[in-house]
Amino acid sequence: MSLPRGYQYAGEHPSFSLVIPTHEGSIDWLEVCLKSVLDQESSTPVELLIVFDGPAPQATALARRVTPAARQIHLKRQRGFAGAADEGLRAARANLVGVLNDDARLEAGWVEAMLSAAERHPNAGSFASRILREDAPETIDSAGHGLTRWGEAFAIGGGLPDGPNFDEEQEVFGAPATAAVLRRELLIDTHGLDRSMEAYLEDVDLSLRAQVLGFPCLYVPDARVSHRGSSSYGWGPSGSGRAEWLLARNRIHMLCKSMPREALLSAAPATLVSVLADLTHRTLTGRHPIASLRGTIEGIRSVRTSLSGRAATLGGQRVDRDWLRRVLRTSELQLVDLSGTENARWRSSRATLSRLLTAWVDARERNTGKRSSY
Repeated sequence: MSLPRGYQYAGEHPSFSLVIPTHEGSIDWLEVCLKSVLDQESSTPVELLIVFDGPAPQATALARRVTPAARQIHLKRQRGFAGAADEGLRAARANLVGVLNDDARLEAGWVEAMLSAAERHPNAGSFASRILREDAPETIDSAGHGLTRWGEAFAIGGGLPDGPNFDEEQEVFGAPATAAVLRRELLIDTHGLDRSMEAYLEDVDLSLRAQVLGFPCLYVPDARVSHRGSSSYGWGPSGSGRAEWLLARNRIHMLCKSMPREALLSAAPATLVSVLADLTHRTLTGRHPIASLRGTIEGIRSVRTSLSGRAATLGGQRVDRDWLRRVLRTSELQLVDLSGTENARWRSSRATLSRLLTAWVDARERNTGKRSSY
């Protein structure tokens, strides 16, 4: 009899590895994710690693049934997405390693598109997918992620209609861990994900450290993915507030640990304004402002711990001040471009504030008169 495709074994030296962190609560969506991996028509066998974040008997049984050839990694206690994903990234054998959310579904040709991009762009350190919303397939969830000098992270194209504007390969700030591919060299040099962040911004933090080390990121439009979004932690008024707490705390941690010194100092007042604006927006819309405030306070309380990691993060910096400034400033312009009919008033206000903050930080940088590197 013929064996099902799930029995395919990638061998001891695979060309491509894919890590899927998951947990016991993923039963409702995990099978769709795993089957989308099996349905990839690729000439390169994929080493699939499934990392179970804490005890997960039902999810383990499901994964063993659907993808019996996958390597399974079981964590005794829950560490959050960052810890589980990093465990898998370290265990992967290939020089190209993907990471995929368990609530995401790969569309046909994703693996081949990523392999092709990696071959054509040997200097790129990471690769971002064209991620669409599961409940609105015509809408972009992200086309890479961006970061401003004042620490505001955002999904490029998030909420905008899919179309020709997203058909071109281009450099972006970083690759969301929803569906990203990373080179082994990047993972070794950056030391991987910051496990202390648990979830939210851990991928942006990795992208910032990668940029400091000179690893650009490429957006690959043919690598298409469908994403449910925030299935594990919840988000918005219907969630528990845990996501908002983590996002606020991790923003402060990332800035203090990974943002180069001159950018951090020049953008400090803009950071304060941005945080206050975010809290105001959450208060007006009922998106857990108290949880966000508590997360910000926790981030401030932990500043000393965050600063202690700067030597390890920035000690091997390979790019100069002007190069990194251009990367961050270009990213800020992509935030301004996030205009559309969805939440139009907030988008317009956010874009206006971004323009003002960019001009303010530009002026502060000019006034320092310093040409030393970040």
